[in-house]
Amino acid sequence: MAPKKRTKAIDVAGIFKTGQFQPGNWGSAQGTVAQVVHDGDTVGLRTPLNFSSRFLGVDTPEISFTIRTKDTFVGLGNPKWKDFFTSGTWKNMPLAQALKAQLSSRIGNGSKVAENHYKLARLAEKALEQMIKDDLAASGRTEKDFKNFLFFLAFSYEFLDQYARMLCYIHADRANYTPPAAPDKLSYNERMLSKGWAVPYFIFPNLQPFMSGQPFDAAKLSPVGFWKTVNQANKLKAARKAVADARTAGRGVFDPSRLILLPYELRFIARLNSKGPDRSVIDLGNSGGNTILKPETYFTIANLEDRLFIPREFVPLFLQNGWQIQ
Repeated sequence: MAPKKRTKAIDVAGIFKTGQFQPGNWGSAQGTVAQVVHDGDTVGLRTPLNFSSRFLGVDTPEISFTIRTKDTFVGLGNPKWKDFFTSGTWKNMPLAQALKAQLSSRIGNGSKVAENHYKLARLAEKALEQMIKDDLAASGRTEKDFKNFLFFLAFSYEFLDQYARMLCYIHADRANYTPPAAPDKLSYNERMLSKGWAVPYFIFPNLQPFMSGQPFDAAKLSPVGFWKTVNQANKLKAARKAVADARTAGRGVFDPSRLILLPYELRFIARLNSKGPDRSVIDLGNSGGNTILKPETYFTIANLEDRLFIPREFVPLFLQNGWQIQ
């Protein structure tokens, strides 16, 4: 089954950018499914410089991260992570007392944090690999045909993150297969949420396609306009419900051995010279409100799917349009 003619890699028409990419390289050749999947929210993509991607709207446990260094990544299975948490070094961070107490209640003596995180990170990684393999099979291909597999990417406001990964929503490119071949139409972002292998990480202004339209329209930044947009965002509703259902069913990171630290918590604890969380938060469960919570109080929003993070540079836009800091 030959794929249809490819379109250009990136289509930048309008505010909703899209693209098509083949699986990334591994060494001098294209990688296998297992080689291009780094963790539960990252897939290597083939470009002249072999870009990687970062899934928008979701966050999965980390396979590796830095431990108080600038760029030396250490696998969570490395004993250095257990030493870091059991030493209590993390408590030297300038965190608000309420947040430090909340983290301490989960970290305890620190002996289980890294083991727990690494175990669930590997399971999330395998879950994503299986989704890609399932799409291969559904499109009438085998893993030997993976080099001809196409990913469809949709981009939001920001295109790259600090590690030069493409920020995107991603799924199998259904347009390149002839019926009855039918890869799953949902993005891997959404599927990882529904299976419980990712926690939601909604960050303004990178909300498309969960929320449509131009994020900087003044009418949509006012509390009234904002909540109208949220209440009409069916994809956002579906994603939030998927997380709630996964939690209720105890799926993935919500199972009885649930994740001790959220991925973004582990990152701000272990990052060099970190001062803690730096994104303010809107409680999506408090429909109609006009308050923005300070970064250090994110944990007071109990349900993860209700947290909408606002980077500090965008907070003034909300304040100018009728919001208040709490």
